[in-house]
Amino acid sequence: MCKCGRKSCPAALTGTLVISGQVIAVERDEERDYLVARIPIAIAGPDRVFRTVEADVDTGFTGWLTLPTAIIQDLGLVSHGRRLTVMANNEARRSYLYRVLLAWHGVLRWTTVIQSEDQPLIGMALLSDCRLTVDAWEGGPVVIAERPR
Repeated sequence: MCKCGRKSCPAALTGTLVISGQVIAVERDEERDYLVARIPIAIAGPDRVFRTVEADVDTGFTGWLTLPTAIIQDLGLVSHGRRLTVMANNEARRSYLYRVLLAWHGVLRWTTVIQSEDQPLIGMALLSDCRLTVDAWEGGPVVIAERPR
Protein backbone atom coordinates (compact mmCIF):
# COMPACT_ATOMS: atom_id res chain seq x y z
CA MET A 1 0.00 0.00 0.00
CA CYS A 2 1.33 3.45 -0.80
CA LYS A 3 1.28 6.62 1.30
CA CYS A 4 -2.08 7.66 -0.17
CA GLY A 5 -3.71 4.60 1.46
CA ARG A 6 -5.05 2.96 -1.73
CA LYS A 7 -3.88 -0.61 -2.45
CA SER A 8 -4.40 -0.20 -6.21
CA CYS A 9 -2.54 3.11 -6.50
CA PRO A 10 0.09 3.09 -9.30
CA ALA A 11 2.55 4.62 -6.87
CA ALA A 12 2.35 1.44 -4.79
CA LEU A 13 3.46 -0.56 -7.81
CA THR A 14 6.71 1.39 -8.11
CA GLY A 15 7.87 0.65 -4.57
CA THR A 16 7.39 3.22 -1.89
CA LEU A 17 10.94 3.91 -0.75
CA VAL A 18 13.28 2.55 -3.43
CA ILE A 19 13.21 2.76 -7.22
CA SER A 20 15.43 0.17 -8.89
CA GLY A 21 16.85 -0.19 -12.36
CA GLN A 22 19.91 -1.44 -14.16
CA VAL A 23 22.98 -0.18 -15.98
CA ILE A 24 22.78 -1.08 -19.66
CA ALA A 25 25.10 -0.63 -22.61
CA VAL A 26 23.72 1.40 -25.51
CA GLU A 27 25.39 1.84 -28.87
CA ARG A 28 26.21 5.50 -29.40
CA ASP A 29 28.86 5.36 -32.09
CA GLU A 30 30.94 2.89 -34.07
CA GLU A 31 33.85 2.95 -31.64
CA ARG A 32 32.16 1.80 -28.45
CA ASP A 33 29.02 1.39 -26.41
CA TYR A 34 28.16 3.72 -23.53
CA LEU A 35 26.75 2.76 -20.17
CA VAL A 36 23.51 4.36 -18.97
CA ALA A 37 21.65 4.05 -15.68
CA ARG A 38 18.06 3.17 -16.62
CA ILE A 39 14.98 2.95 -14.38
CA PRO A 40 11.30 2.27 -15.00
CA ILE A 41 8.90 5.10 -14.16
CA ALA A 42 5.09 5.10 -14.05
CA ILE A 43 3.54 8.16 -15.73
CA ALA A 44 0.05 9.28 -16.75
CA GLY A 45 -1.62 12.13 -18.58
CA PRO A 46 -4.89 13.89 -17.79
CA ASP A 47 -6.83 10.61 -18.07
CA ARG A 48 -4.73 9.16 -15.18
CA VAL A 49 -4.10 5.91 -17.08
CA PHE A 50 -0.59 4.91 -16.09
CA ARG A 51 2.05 3.38 -18.30
CA THR A 52 5.61 2.40 -17.54
CA VAL A 53 8.48 3.87 -19.55
CA GLU A 54 12.22 3.39 -19.22
CA ALA A 55 14.13 6.58 -18.38
CA ASP A 56 17.85 7.24 -18.16
CA VAL A 57 19.29 9.00 -15.11
CA ASP A 58 21.19 12.09 -16.30
CA THR A 59 23.06 13.93 -13.54
CA GLY A 60 24.07 16.62 -16.05
CA PHE A 61 20.42 17.52 -16.65
CA THR A 62 19.20 20.03 -14.06
CA GLY A 63 15.48 19.71 -14.89
CA TRP A 64 12.87 17.18 -13.83
CA LEU A 65 12.05 14.91 -16.75
CA THR A 66 12.22 14.80 -20.55
CA LEU A 67 9.91 12.78 -22.77
CA PRO A 68 9.92 12.27 -26.54
CA THR A 69 7.09 13.65 -28.64
CA ALA A 70 5.60 10.20 -29.29
CA ILE A 71 5.09 9.51 -25.57
CA ILE A 72 3.75 13.03 -24.98
CA GLN A 73 1.18 12.49 -27.73
CA ASP A 74 0.25 9.00 -26.47
CA LEU A 75 -0.43 10.45 -23.01
CA GLY A 76 -2.52 13.30 -24.44
CA LEU A 77 -0.44 15.97 -22.72
CA VAL A 78 -1.15 19.62 -23.53
CA SER A 79 1.69 22.15 -23.63
CA HIS A 80 1.62 24.91 -21.05
CA GLY A 81 4.35 27.02 -22.59
CA ARG A 82 7.88 27.08 -23.87
CA ARG A 83 11.21 27.65 -22.19
CA LEU A 84 14.72 28.30 -23.38
CA THR A 85 16.81 25.21 -22.65
CA VAL A 86 20.54 24.71 -23.08
CA MET A 87 21.47 21.27 -24.35
CA ALA A 88 24.56 19.25 -23.40
CA ASN A 89 26.31 20.51 -26.56
CA ASN A 90 25.63 24.14 -25.45
CA GLU A 91 22.97 24.60 -28.14
CA ALA A 92 20.13 26.81 -26.90
CA ARG A 93 16.60 26.00 -28.06
CA ARG A 94 13.03 26.74 -27.10
CA SER A 95 11.39 23.60 -25.78
CA TYR A 96 7.74 22.88 -25.07
CA LEU A 97 6.78 22.25 -21.44
CA TYR A 98 4.15 19.79 -20.20
CA ARG A 99 2.91 18.33 -16.92
CA VAL A 100 2.73 14.61 -16.31
CA LEU A 101 1.48 12.61 -13.33
CA LEU A 102 4.41 10.61 -11.95
CA ALA A 103 4.47 7.84 -9.35
CA TRP A 104 7.63 8.58 -7.35
CA HIS A 105 8.52 6.88 -4.06
CA GLY A 106 4.93 5.97 -3.34
CA VAL A 107 3.55 9.44 -4.04
CA LEU A 108 1.66 10.66 -7.09
CA ARG A 109 2.97 14.07 -8.15
CA TRP A 110 2.53 16.37 -11.12
CA THR A 111 5.95 16.91 -12.66
CA THR A 112 7.24 19.29 -15.33
CA VAL A 113 8.29 17.64 -18.59
CA ILE A 114 10.50 19.08 -21.32
CA GLN A 115 9.79 17.76 -24.80
CA SER A 116 12.76 16.04 -26.46
CA GLU A 117 13.35 13.57 -29.23
CA ASP A 118 15.67 11.31 -27.28
CA GLN A 119 15.33 8.64 -24.63
CA PRO A 120 13.37 9.88 -21.58
CA LEU A 121 15.69 11.45 -19.00
CA ILE A 122 15.42 11.85 -15.22
CA GLY A 123 17.19 15.03 -14.09
CA MET A 124 18.64 16.32 -10.86
CA ALA A 125 15.51 18.30 -9.94
CA LEU A 126 13.57 15.03 -9.70
CA LEU A 127 16.43 13.38 -7.80
CA SER A 128 16.42 16.12 -5.17
CA ASP A 129 16.33 14.62 -1.65
CA CYS A 130 17.23 11.18 -3.00
CA ARG A 131 20.26 8.93 -2.75
CA LEU A 132 21.39 7.68 -6.17
CA THR A 133 23.58 4.57 -6.18
CA VAL A 134 24.94 3.18 -9.44
CA ASP A 135 27.27 0.21 -9.92
CA ALA A 136 28.73 1.38 -13.24
CA TRP A 137 29.17 -1.86 -15.12
CA GLU A 138 26.82 -3.55 -17.54
CA GLY A 139 24.05 -5.19 -15.53
CA GLY A 140 24.94 -3.25 -12.38
CA PRO A 141 22.11 -2.09 -10.13
CA VAL A 142 20.72 1.46 -10.11
CA VAL A 143 18.98 2.41 -6.88
CA ILE A 144 17.17 5.65 -6.08
CA ALA A 145 16.21 5.85 -2.40
CA GLU A 146 14.44 8.58 -0.50
CA ARG A 147 16.65 10.69 1.72
CA PRO A 148 16.62 9.29 5.24
CA ARG A 149 14.62 11.55 7.56
